[in-house]
Formats: sequence, C-alpha cells, structure tokens
Amino acid sequence: MRALSYLLAGVLGYGGLGWLLDRWLATSFLLPIGIVLGAGLGIYLVIRRFAVERGVTTKSSDGTGAETTGKERR
Repeated sequence: MRALSYLLAGVLGYGGLGWLLDRWLATSFLLPIGIVLGAGLGIYLVIRRFAVERGVTTKSSDGTGAETTGKERR
C-alpha cells in the first residue's frame, strides 16, 4: 500500500500542478509533463524506500565516500 500511495501521490500531485499551470499559462503540454515527472519521482521514491528497508549498501551523502547500509542511515 505504501508503494501505491507514493505512485499515486506523485502522479496526482505533479499532474495537478501541471494542470494548474496549463490553465494559468494557457498551454497544453504541462499536464502530461507533470504526470510523467510525478510517475518517475514516485518510482524513484519507491525504489529508494525499499532499498533502505532491505539494508542495501549505498554511498554516504556526507562526502566522505564511506559506505553505509540503509539501516545505519535511519
């Protein structure tokens, strides 16, 4: 359910933002861009979230180059 909520929130959120910008700017291309961007962001968040939960080793974000597991980052 969490993965589905990330995907739906991305599509609805960015699709809605694209729709609002389309109406405000009188264009017709921002809604599809928003939907695709939202779907991509939702997929990215699902992959990132479940990689952390499974403890997949990733590079640290502090710039030291040290590797940490997802469980250590929580």
